[in-house]
Amino acid sequence: MTDAITKAQYDELSRQIVQLYEYMERIKTEIATVKHPNAPVDHFNKAADQLAAIVQATEDATNTIMEATEATSSIAESLKDRIRIGEVTDDLDKIIEHSNHVFEACTFQDITGQRIGKIVQTMNLLEGTLSSLVVIIGKDSIAALPVRPVEKPKDGDVPMDGPALEGEESVSQADIDAMFD
Repeated sequence: MTDAITKAQYDELSRQIVQLYEYMERIKTEIATVKHPNAPVDHFNKAADQLAAIVQATEDATNTIMEATEATSSIAESLKDRIRIGEVTDDLDKIIEHSNHVFEACTFQDITGQRIGKIVQTMNLLEGTLSSLVVIIGKDSIAALPVRPVEKPKDGDVPMDGPALEGEESVSQADIDAMFD
């Protein structure tokens, strides 16, 4: 009877080892999909760069909006001091009031920047964890797996690359215009 139990235990242990091996191979494949040492694109850094560009573009647009609104408000204040017609003064007060609403609404940029910053921190944490897993599993083991080809967008899909970041090569406006000539 001891031989039967030992054989059963051996068979179970063998099955579990094979299952563990298959599971590790799946993990390596999944890691390689996201963090392959030979991949032409570092998806985490590219996404973080795109998010940083969003924060910068939002900040730039907000500053432009606030400068224009401040100038409009100053002009309205100046006109209000020089014009003493009741209806016009009331309209100038409305312009100043609406300008203040624009200023208040522009605070979204700071909140947006903070939230995107938290997302970037989380992405950096995930990227660090994946890098650690690559080291634990073995960079050569991951590098031996095929690099997953970048999928081309299907009809109607929007490519996820986003606009070119500063320093990246991009299509010029002249090239785009030439396509329509």
